[in-house]
Amino acid sequence: MPTTGYLLLFAANMAFILTNLYGWILKWYYRPKAYNDHFHELFPAQRSVGALYLMQIMELPYLLHVGDDDALLYVNAFAVLIFSLQMLVMCQGYFFAGRNASNKSILNHRRIWLFMPAAIILAPLLLQAVGVITLPDGHRPWVFLAVSAVFAAYFMLSVRMALKIGQAVRRANEDTYADSEDFPVRFAQYIQWLPTAICVLMAVNFYADNAIVKAVRDVIFTGVNIWFCIFTLNPWRQPYDEKQQQPAETDAFEETAEVSSKPSSATGSFRLTEERFAQMSRHLDELLTKERIFTEQHITSDMLTARLGTNATYLSEVIRRSGYQSFYDMICQHRVRHAISLITARPDERLLVIAEECGFSSPASMTKAFKQLGKESPSAYRQQR
Repeated sequence: MPTTGYLLLFAANMAFILTNLYGWILKWYYRPKAYNDHFHELFPAQRSVGALYLMQIMELPYLLHVGDDDALLYVNAFAVLIFSLQMLVMCQGYFFAGRNASNKSILNHRRIWLFMPAAIILAPLLLQAVGVITLPDGHRPWVFLAVSAVFAAYFMLSVRMALKIGQAVRRANEDTYADSEDFPVRFAQYIQWLPTAICVLMAVNFYADNAIVKAVRDVIFTGVNIWFCIFTLNPWRQPYDEKQQQPAETDAFEETAEVSSKPSSATGSFRLTEERFAQMSRHLDELLTKERIFTEQHITSDMLTARLGTNATYLSEVIRRSGYQSFYDMICQHRVRHAISLITARPDERLLVIAEECGFSSPASMTKAFKQLGKESPSAYRQQR
């Protein structure tokens, strides 16, 4: 009769596999009605995430041979190689979907080649785990060496992906001025280093080579899977539409502010009273003109929300009622104005120095901001002055 320890290990792995199967069904077949028309545009990595879940069915050999050293070696090697690599594919498919669409055939070939080293290592381990073949004695050190070599390459790719996501977020903030409420930007900030963290966790599990550690990993990832599945049942990305913005969570301001009951025919319905709007507007103006918060290179609406002690809904209303299209439009305008004043006052100063002092990451970002506001380039502007 199975021991208590065996049953616990079996239950942990069973729960992990079942939640992954549920995640696969959810990601491949669930379509919220509100996003039906633009689902793949808004969530381009859904099937990649679903494939990540489905691939965990390959842990079945361990479920059938819980406690067996060969099965444990296979399943841990599978996790450290495939799970880490699939996370990279998921990030590539989600955050750089446009590039994938224009280079689809090449990307597919690259994916195949990325998986080939892992497949070559895992194939004999899988056959041994299910009892089809028996590897020679002393094979384990060689397996650890081969897995380590391939894992090192995947780990470097995960670091590059994290840096690439970070650069994309900064470009979105500075160049396209997408609202930070937009799902890709905010989500990217949260999970930028997730692929690298997954690599580290799976590496710890692999090198421990212990059934108890594997069970702990199963329990942790089962909880993460459940949370992630519930979280994505109500996806919060939506096409930006100022007319359809919904209220966010309330804050301390709502305790004293009265909600305006008479919508303005010119500007639509406002939540802030004129008195509260004037108070927040003055505070915002001080931050922009006196503290010059726009000179901070990586300023976000979340940071400004915290500085004002308000929430995203009220901040968005104050920004729009102040004549700006969005948070980043406001930051862009103030940066460009400051740059013009510096160019006028210091005509011999390098544009790189001026760009950094205004909060731009580079002269190219500053030039793009000038053009997006309908102005000439900084260099041409300086020549005319």
